[in-house]
Amino acid sequence: MRLFWADGINRKSYEVFGDVVSFDATYRTNKYGMVFVPLIGIDNHWKSTTFAGALLESESAESFKWLCNSMKSILGREPKCIITDQCPAMKVALEIVFPLVKHRLCMWHFMKKFPSKLGSLFCAESAFMDRLNKFVWSDHTSPLDFEEGWNEVISDFNLSGNKWLTELYDIRHSWIPAYFNDEPITLSNKEIEKDAAQHYTRVMFYKIHEEIMGFSGDISIMDLKMVDSVKTVVIKDPQNKSNLFEVSINLETHDLECSCKLFTRVGYLCSHAFFYLGISGIHIIPRQYVMNRWLKKAVERFSTLELGEISDPLSGEESRRKKLQECWFIFQSCVSEASSDQGQINYHYDSLKVISEQMKISKKSAGYCLIPDMVENLIGSKIVEDVTVLPPNQSNNKGCRKRMVNPAEKSLGGKKRTIRQYQFCNTQAYHDSRNCPEKKKRRNIRNSSRR
Repeated sequence: MRLFWADGINRKSYEVFGDVVSFDATYRTNKYGMVFVPLIGIDNHWKSTTFAGALLESESAESFKWLCNSMKSILGREPKCIITDQCPAMKVALEIVFPLVKHRLCMWHFMKKFPSKLGSLFCAESAFMDRLNKFVWSDHTSPLDFEEGWNEVISDFNLSGNKWLTELYDIRHSWIPAYFNDEPITLSNKEIEKDAAQHYTRVMFYKIHEEIMGFSGDISIMDLKMVDSVKTVVIKDPQNKSNLFEVSINLETHDLECSCKLFTRVGYLCSHAFFYLGISGIHIIPRQYVMNRWLKKAVERFSTLELGEISDPLSGEESRRKKLQECWFIFQSCVSEASSDQGQINYHYDSLKVISEQMKISKKSAGYCLIPDMVENLIGSKIVEDVTVLPPNQSNNKGCRKRMVNPAEKSLGGKKRTIRQYQFCNTQAYHDSRNCPEKKKRRNIRNSSRR
């Protein structure tokens, strides 16, 4: 048994925000043990939004292939990037159904495994994770810097022979940001802040505000050159003094490019670009760098789907919402052209009154729509009178077993620790005679006195 579900709101969200989709197949459902796979993305408020959900009987390549085909047929288009966990069956299915879509592995799943693979005490008390995170999570690390930093940390902690770390390093191109930074996806400039506030959602405005104000400290311009209409500057970031960033701008088209590649990763300009716009006298964000997905009311403004309407790119039919948008465009163009001519204004006014009267007459003749017909029109399919639903088969997938128990839990046998009275220190505590802190303290005093 398999089930794929996406309602009208899900499909509208996917149409606007479905450039990057996360498949998370780590969820399990009720007593039948079926696999629940939500398809998740990021909306214009930088919050998680659900595009669809699926129930699968097993984590086989065939099941994931069916999921991908269902996604393509129901949601209507391919995403630019799909993020999954390290599932071989999922990888096989994506290569078959979405051969041109970029496939990335989830960093969070990898980093979560470090304590279980290397030891929770080692990861918590040593400086290993802190040093490694500087190279793994950095936005401004180049592939060469990452490789040198990774090898240095691994060597310093004598982990060169660890098989799991070697496997992670071998697939680094699929999960380390340094390898896909350039892939799609103190000047206080008050005017540019106002421009951002007018267009972006509140959450996105706060993020962009941080970038605009990112150069409120010392700025070092290392180099400046001009070739034709392209102006290029090399600056030192006060927040990241080890790196130099090159920003270029075309003064005629306002095309920008920064070596940090923030816009190509997340879809809004970086602090280096805003700084250069300020010193170049540009006080609004160039419109080619204002992405629709981060704007206010993005779904209402840019989705072409009606609720209950399924996008079918092969049908050749335009959706009602898309035609409605074109009607608005034609209407606004006519009004704009007629605004300076009183005769044209009167002509358009009379024509619109005639159209309005005709629509009122046709609506009365059409009569009222029954509630079942309204429901069918909303969901896009007819209501079935007789429905027979059988329980699915019991599934037993790789994630359905009991979780791993750490050594501390094994020693307790699943029971809670009890407070006991210890004779040596005459206190009630959880420790025993072997690890009594008072006993260790007296031993240290005795050893120091002998010296």
